[in-house]
Amino acid sequence: MSQNKTYYETQSLPLTATIICLGIPLDSVIKSPDGKSIFVFPRSIELDQILENFWKKSLVIEPNTFWEAIRFIKSRIYGGQE
Repeated sequence: MSQNKTYYETQSLPLTATIICLGIPLDSVIKSPDGKSIFVFPRSIELDQILENFWKKSLVIEPNTFWEAIRFIKSRIYGGQE
């Protein structure tokens, strides 16, 4: 996965769900050659703070909101919407 200054890419489903729960819109889903999904977000200071707090394990997400985000992500993966 290549990172650039305007977008952030990840293959992590839990991280993607967390970012969505905290209000950052999912820009796109890219299928890699090996069939895995890469989730793309617009880069921002807010996203960088979320990433830092995610890896520090200092975020709290309401469970139902997290589950809804997982369902949304799976619909993007399997529904083919980009």
